Amino acid sequence: MSKSKELIIMHLRNNKGAYLSGAYLSSTLNISRSAVWKNVNELRNYGYLINAKAGYGYRLESEPDRLESELLLNNNMHYLKTVDSTNFEARRIAEKDEGLECIIVAEEQLKGRGRIGSSWYSPPHSGLWFSMLLRPEFISPAKTTSITLVIAAVLAEFFNDKYTIPANVKWPNDLLVGNKKIGGILTEIKGESDRIEYLIIGIGLNVNQQLSDFPVELEPLASSLYLQSGRFINRTELLLDLTEELKTACALFFREGFAPFYQLWKKNNATLGRHVTVKYGAKTLNGKAIDIKKDGALLLQDNLCINHIINYGDII
Repeated sequence: MSKSKELIIMHLRNNKGAYLSGAYLSSTLNISRSAVWKNVNELRNYGYLINAKAGYGYRLESEPDRLESELLLNNNMHYLKTVDSTNFEARRIAEKDEGLECIIVAEEQLKGRGRIGSSWYSPPHSGLWFSMLLRPEFISPAKTTSITLVIAAVLAEFFNDKYTIPANVKWPNDLLVGNKKIGGILTEIKGESDRIEYLIIGIGLNVNQQLSDFPVELEPLASSLYLQSGRFINRTELLLDLTEELKTACALFFREGFAPFYQLWKKNNATLGRHVTVKYGAKTLNGKAIDIKKDGALLLQDNLCINHIINYGDII
């Protein structure tokens, strides 16, 4: 952002609720009236809501919800304005900087991803799109299969406790309120049979979106923390709080596995006791979700009362 724009915002912010004339801004900033007008219009394109009234001047109504990049960088986070996918970026960093652990957060994702190749709508100034790059020691990939369930359960509990939002989880990775999705988790692992080289946990959360912010096709399916709570949420503060909770949960999981989170997941789940259709690979299976195993696998009972253990898949 240019110096002139920064100064205009500073003056409007200092006089929020009152109008500042174009003549005052022109004289104070030593630029022409037309330059003031041009900069104001460009600021509107950045997301600043600036009201103009003939004979009065300009008034700042609201500012875009921007992540505070300096604060994030001070907390060991890699901040990007735009990225294809935070998981892609985490993978690039992992391959380049051996041994590094960090959190990658982006204001916008151009190719945000969900499970089984689906896309994730990730516009700027509204949600949280971030990935945790971890390098757990002394644990095999097979022992980490339930990490997605852990993250989902911890997020649901967090939003229930802190925001009184009745969030719950759909096996294995969706965060819901009612039947609408507010978040999702995508976990990726690189390693050998007995060790992990790195683990990436990608998280997408709808935070301050209003209904009109979603594409028409997503309106019946998606929601946000704002829509559920009725209040604007500071995304930077939320991200810092969440990452502390998640780092603590991951450390416990790497020590003790899924067992400490088993009851938490069951408490916050939206799957057990329901008839569902699970897609795994090219197959689908219909039945009643009756329980989860201690490793996070879903126990499904089909119409012939035969129990099936589903280790991976998605409920559709």
